[in-house]
Amino acid sequence: MAVGGGAAVRVRSIRSLPAAGLTLDDVRVFLPCPDGDVAGAPPSDMGLRVAWQRLAALHERIATQAEARDRPAAALRRKTGGLIRPVD
Repeated sequence: MAVGGGAAVRVRSIRSLPAAGLTLDDVRVFLPCPDGDVAGAPPSDMGLRVAWQRLAALHERIATQAEARDRPAAALRRKTGGLIRPVD
């Protein structure tokens, strides 16, 4: 189904948000954008806040995962005298 005019701009804009790392819940904040051109419009305070919050959440998840990786790696180093086999 072809989408034309302003609707096409709106669809492209909405698709660009998850491509930039935002979740579908985050995208909902941008739906009321009057002209639908989220990507081309200057950033709003709310939009920036959502993006910063998403980035902070990702940093937290990555830190949690890194800690989960580092604990067994440290245990293996202690048990093997520093010899850890590479993980493929």
